[in-house]
Amino acid sequence: MSGPYPREGTPAPPPRSTRWVRRWAVAMLAAWIVGILWIVMYYVDPAFPVLGEFGNWNLLLGFGLLLLGAVFGVFLLVALVMSARRRP
Repeated sequence: MSGPYPREGTPAPPPRSTRWVRRWAVAMLAAWIVGILWIVMYYVDPAFPVLGEFGNWNLLLGFGLLLLGAVFGVFLLVALVMSARRRP
């Protein structure tokens, strides 16, 4: 009799870990939040000690962080789709 349950005496498969999903999601959100805050801080106070040194490059840094968050989101989406295909 073959069924969805493992045979007696065989170990059950380990539960699937979702830590990697959380890590990608946290990295994505952190990049977005830091990118938005970077741009907002540049507009609020362009003479802020760290921001004043970069000048208009601050916009590129902020949008780069937003783009990095989008790349993390794509990786997360692809990983979720690929893991969903492997499930029985």
